[in-house]
Amino acid sequence: MPFTNTLFRFEESITSDDYVIATYYLETPMNLNEAANALAAEQTTGTWKRVGEETDEVRARHAAKVVGLYPLPYEVTKGNLPTGMDLANFLPEASASPTINAAIIRLAFPHINFGPKIPNLLTAVAGNLYEMGAFTAIKLLDLQFPDSFLKQFRGPRFGIKGSQDVVGVYDRPLVGAIIKPCVGIDVDTLAKLAYEGAVGGLDFIKDDELIADPDYNRISERVKKVMTALKQAEDETGEKTMYAFNITDRVDRIRELYDIVIGSGGNCVMINVATAGYSAMRVLSDYTEVPIHCHRDFAPCYTRSPYLGISMAAFTKLCRLAGADQLHCGAIQGKLYESDDEVMTNMTACRMELPHIQPCLPVSSGGQWAGKVPVNLRKIGHTNFLHLSGGGIFAHPDGPSAGAKSVRLAWEASLKGVKLEEAAKEHQELQRAIEFYGRVIY
Repeated sequence: MPFTNTLFRFEESITSDDYVIATYYLETPMNLNEAANALAAEQTTGTWKRVGEETDEVRARHAAKVVGLYPLPYEVTKGNLPTGMDLANFLPEASASPTINAAIIRLAFPHINFGPKIPNLLTAVAGNLYEMGAFTAIKLLDLQFPDSFLKQFRGPRFGIKGSQDVVGVYDRPLVGAIIKPCVGIDVDTLAKLAYEGAVGGLDFIKDDELIADPDYNRISERVKKVMTALKQAEDETGEKTMYAFNITDRVDRIRELYDIVIGSGGNCVMINVATAGYSAMRVLSDYTEVPIHCHRDFAPCYTRSPYLGISMAAFTKLCRLAGADQLHCGAIQGKLYESDDEVMTNMTACRMELPHIQPCLPVSSGGQWAGKVPVNLRKIGHTNFLHLSGGGIFAHPDGPSAGAKSVRLAWEASLKGVKLEEAAKEHQELQRAIEFYGRVIY
């Protein structure tokens, strides 16, 4: 279907099968139409002066096209520009107090330029543009992919359904925990904490993103002792627990750590995708036999600013393409920077229709405990997600087992429409959690 807009006429039709569509927020002292065309040229066939071999034929086949330009009623003056920026250095005609124009811009990039390779895709849609002096603010807000592009990706191998299959839980969110303290504990202590959480009813436990394969807690020993502890817990409770072992490392060593996990009976692996790289996770996804838990640490350094970087929703889409089965999306009423609406946007990106790419399991994590269960249920509106706590379980005054039970009890009550304060009258673990952590949020 041709892309259209009401502000400009374009000489040729743009079809979704030929292009990846990138949407940006832009601030610039340039004329917006000129800025949009300059952005399209810089990221495909052009440079600051047209070169001889940039023929009309090359442009027609490989140049990005402006398919939408929507001015915004926003102005700033030179006094609001970043410290040390002098517009006269790159825009000689700029006045002493230039007006900054703002707009939403949509560009169509021919995917023949980069193919089904995420590093090359990002170089095209988010490469030199951040270095352009005339763009005083620019953020990649969204990416739209045609079927012809998506079919070249595997995406998640397990996703929501495969993650649920590991533990046999389908009628409620998976209840999970992050081992705390994050670092500094030995293998035996960590396995003990995992056992206590599993006995308390956890479906999922993970390494903290800060621990992978340090000398004092080698993954080769950690997998053996944790899986032994989880088997003991399963024998006692009849419930399975998934454990995500962090195998983030040099790209050439990730496979070695993965093989250690699988060889010792591990049932989930974890990767810090923003530091290891999309390609590292994509390669891992090609051979994994267990779900990949994807942590987003480091990503907010280029997603958090409203004026620079890329949106977390776009980041989420790229993680799905690269094979994330489970993905952190922020925290509903938690301790992280995003609003609940932003978290919901990220969660939607995990589950939205992408042809050939199955959904991945959204994760609500960051300052979660039993008292956050009702608001998670109300705002998310479904149960196909992972509710993940750290201190909300391991800091429980009666220990990790009681912390895990408090969250399980909170979900049992909330799904029945029972107020947690009422349920707590019959369950000490939940009552103690409310007394210790504070107000229940509905």
